[in-house]
Amino acid sequence: MSKKNLITSALVLGTLAATATPSVVSAATTNDALDATASQTSTEQVNNKSQDNNSNVIAGSTVKKADTTIANSATVQAASESATNASNTTAIIQAASGITAAQQQQFLNDAVPMAKKAAAQYGVYTSVMLAQAILESAWGTSTLATQGHNLFGIKGDYNGSYVTMPTSEWSASQGWYTINANFRSYPSYLESFSDNGDKLRNGVAWNSSFYSGTWKENTSSYKDATAWLQGRYATAPNYASSLNNLISTYNLTQYDGADTPETNGGSQTNSNTIKVNSKTSNFVMLVSFKDDGSTSPIRDRALSNNTAWYTDQTKTYNGHTYYRVSTSEWVEDTYLA
Repeated sequence: MSKKNLITSALVLGTLAATATPSVVSAATTNDALDATASQTSTEQVNNKSQDNNSNVIAGSTVKKADTTIANSATVQAASESATNASNTTAIIQAASGITAAQQQQFLNDAVPMAKKAAAQYGVYTSVMLAQAILESAWGTSTLATQGHNLFGIKGDYNGSYVTMPTSEWSASQGWYTINANFRSYPSYLESFSDNGDKLRNGVAWNSSFYSGTWKENTSSYKDATAWLQGRYATAPNYASSLNNLISTYNLTQYDGADTPETNGGSQTNSNTIKVNSKTSNFVMLVSFKDDGSTSPIRDRALSNNTAWYTDQTKTYNGHTYYRVSTSEWVEDTYLA
């Protein structure tokens, strides 16, 4: 895909009262206002396509703070320390240590269909999602993966379910240090992959485009995506190199393809983008669908006029077609430019 200036999230920077003017997400704006309050220091980055030939460290995109809703595994820490010491040891060795070929294959058998579904839905690389899962969960054998089906170290809770455990954090000023954190607990790998895909496509609370460099339409290969993740998803200084090595070693690119996302009863759109505009307001309102199939207005979020959005589903209600622009947010055909 070669779509330009594509923004895909209706995520906003805060929740406003129902009576207030909704937050408007603009396809042309990147909000870094909260960067100044960042408490976590990321590794120094140069650009998203350069590589240090002496230390096997790929320089990620310039970013002032990393995603604090993510905690990285001991495997990432070990790989980072190896890179810091200029060792040739990579995350492949660390992630595969003690894991048999049969265990690896079983994990791929279970994970690939779920990763492909999530990657297709959110327009990202299956290979990158799989490599992240392998690296973060040690092929699904980590405590977090076995207890909570959490493959990506995403903190918080999932529908109220979580597990608490110690985790390692890294900063340029402190190195590695340990904290206790709550991590989302999922009913299966499927929800974990979907959650990761949603994060990559819809960003973080302070910046909906935080992971835009991982979207297929914004990249020339998976290597652009892994470089963008470094310093953002993980502060480990060789995170991108570790993912690239896993993808290459286990031929994970074989799973990247033009997969068709499921539509949950709706129909797939002929084009993956729509442009929205309201003739009566400065923004376009969003709706959600209730269990009975009717719509309900979303009063604290909206889209900017004349902006383009990724969509993967349509639904028909009361004579109108609705286009999905995030997990539970839809735009009525009245507002198509």
